[in-house]
Amino acid sequence: MRKMKVSADRRVPRLIGVLAALVILTAVLLAFLPRRAEGDYALTLDGSAWRGGTAAAGRESGLRVIVTLDGREIAVLPFGEAHVLRVTLKEGGSNEITLTGDSVSMTEADCPNQDCIHMGAVTAENLETRVMGGFIVCLPHRLAVEVQEGEAHGE
Repeated sequence: MRKMKVSADRRVPRLIGVLAALVILTAVLLAFLPRRAEGDYALTLDGSAWRGGTAAAGRESGLRVIVTLDGREIAVLPFGEAHVLRVTLKEGGSNEITLTGDSVSMTEADCPNQDCIHMGAVTAENLETRVMGGFIVCLPHRLAVEVQEGEAHGE
């Protein structure tokens, strides 16, 4: 019996399909989990307590970083500016999101597998080509970071 060699070109679309299915499944599962209330988390932006919302933009890149917890938007930051956002959960757990001039990444997390950290950075250049697109997701903490187009909130 002869073994067929599968080229890498045929495996990539299958991998993308599997990962897309996992993202959809995750979104469905998160929709059924109980949501945290407003006071169940704390935010610090660049080392200072922050109430969340939209941070003022210095220079416009056309991209923004949206942070959601349990599917609820808790912060919107301008892409292209240096910031460090820490999300600390009341029941335990924290994540640190680092924005540099040209990338966004999850740099710290105390979840078990740290898959969110291993997802790597989102940049303007890899936004369309990353397997997860503009998303970085921490499933244990139900935290998502998305880089998307739109200069003003709500676009």
